[in-house]
Amino acid sequence: MDNTSNPQNERSDSVADETTSAQARPQPQPETSLLGALGAGIRQGAEDAITAAEQTIPKVKSAAEGAVYWTAYGVSFAAVFQWTLAKGLAPESLKSGCRDGVKAARQAAENWTEKLRQRKERASAASSDQPRPSTEAGAA
Repeated sequence: MDNTSNPQNERSDSVADETTSAQARPQPQPETSLLGALGAGIRQGAEDAITAAEQTIPKVKSAAEGAVYWTAYGVSFAAVFQWTLAKGLAPESLKSGCRDGVKAARQAAENWTEKLRQRKERASAASSDQPRPSTEAGAA
């Protein structure tokens, strides 16, 4: 019922309106050169990229670790399950044939790698023993 206005309230409202309108209006910026603006943009982009990478890397790392774990789990489960099932159901002749095949394959692989190692050693020894070709035209 009291219609008297408080001059203090009116002044604070006008100050608040001026502050709000001043914040809404962009402040005039001094003119910058094209290279300065380009450099500032590059710096800001680099900062944004670093921030985004810092936030994303832990999530990607966690997802990759989970994928590696479950892949290893699935592969090992499948291999052991199949091997155990085959071992339990296979006749003895199949089992002994597999054992003999494993031994023969291991021996063949070891022989092959030894031959490759010897060939590599001979090639390196031969290249170090040979005299280097001379740049001079020698008389034969």
